[in-house]
Amino acid sequence: MSVQIMAREPGAAPSAGPVKYEQGGYEAYYGRYDVDERAHTVTHHVEGALVRTLIGNDLTRVYQLSGKQLILKSSRSDEHWTIAWEHF
Repeated sequence: MSVQIMAREPGAAPSAGPVKYEQGGYEAYYGRYDVDERAHTVTHHVEGALVRTLIGNDLTRVYQLSGKQLILKSSRSDEHWTIAWEHF
């Protein structure tokens, strides 16, 4: 799996949180993943990343399928973000 996300507005910085995922409005990482269908979670096992402190970490996300969208949220109680991908 690989993830690449870019902020729509170059100067728009995400809200500060406990984990730094992006650099300069851009986020990228790759690695294996596991899905837990009962818990509705996917865990990304980061093998390489733009932000090198992410390498070796497991990032667990709560997922939801809604219509044509895949919606991911952090499983951490101290992070409050949501991202959605839509199939066209």
